[in-house]
Amino acid sequence: MLRAATLVLMLAVMPLQAFAFDATPLVRQAIPRARLQGEGELRMYGFHIYYARLYVGPAGLSATELTARPFALDIEYSRAFKGVSIARRSREQMDDLKLAGRAQTAKWEAELANIFPDVQAGDHVIGVFVPEQGTTFYADDKAIGSIPGDDFARAFFSIWFDPRTIAPVLRNQLLANGAAQ
Repeated sequence: MLRAATLVLMLAVMPLQAFAFDATPLVRQAIPRARLQGEGELRMYGFHIYYARLYVGPAGLSATELTARPFALDIEYSRAFKGVSIARRSREQMDDLKLAGRAQTAKWEAELANIFPDVQAGDHVIGVFVPEQGTTFYADDKAIGSIPGDDFARAFFSIWFDPRTIAPVLRNQLLANGAAQ
């Protein structure tokens, strides 16, 4: 009885962060010696949408040559979204950046819609890019799909790293601890 009471008390006073998912081990499987470069949150119209973390290898991230080095972007959602909605919004943002033709972004949207799960608050979707291998997506620690090629990675991750992003504050937070070279 005393042990149960002690356990309940420990769980009550431990911060919720202690139970949070940590993407670092998963990222390090694909990117040895990966480190957290920056993190930040996306808020739109006052609503917290997600928290993002950028992991890079020892050479860092090159914003001018985005697909030259491996990196991972971990998105922890703060609210529920349908996977098809995430895919659609991704295509819209890629179209706005004009880094690929609309026919190509429509194809990528269909691929993303088949990959992205519906998410709830606290769920993670992680995109890991490795040159010459492409982008692999994970839902928490489970691989959920891949899209090959540098063109996709350049267009998709530019949503966060292009200077024309709709979230310049988040971009600066992600790139903060090792400014893109």
